[in-house]
Amino acid sequence: MNEDKILLEGFKSGNPKSFENLIIKYRQKGINFAKKYLHDYYLAEDIVQESFAEIYVYRDRYDPKYSFKSYLYSIIRNKSVDYIRKNHSIPVKEISLTTEDTPEKSFFNKDRKNTVIEKINQMKMDYRMAIYLVEYEELSYKEIAKIMNKNMTQVKILIYRARKKLKNLLEGEV
Repeated sequence: MNEDKILLEGFKSGNPKSFENLIIKYRQKGINFAKKYLHDYYLAEDIVQESFAEIYVYRDRYDPKYSFKSYLYSIIRNKSVDYIRKNHSIPVKEISLTTEDTPEKSFFNKDRKNTVIEKINQMKMDYRMAIYLVEYEELSYKEIAKIMNKNMTQVKILIYRARKKLKNLLEGEV
């Protein structure tokens, strides 16, 4: 985080290399994040490029009390949601889980992964995003609140309800 603040200060003071370093550091993570919404690598890449362009043009909008990753993800999220609204809803297709040791374990985990993804797809978008951000991106509630444009209480309730809904879906209770 401290490295990001140094790079951002360098960028704000006119050092283009600082911004390039931020892009190098967060480009692929941003694409992976956008892909969870859009399920198309090239479309996700375009959204991330637009997001970095927006940050470049409107560099004074960044509030240093938040992490750069949270700021970037909130822009990517907004651009992805705008795209989905204009071009219909896109379900979650893949979430990478842990690697497997044996063929049996691989088969079981793949089957379980498909079941979890199927159940996540049945949930509303806010629940899907909350589950992804907390479980797979391992972001703090504060960062999730920034990304999802919600306060901390709303995020806590959203994550609680999303987990409860997913548990009920996985147990066969709707």
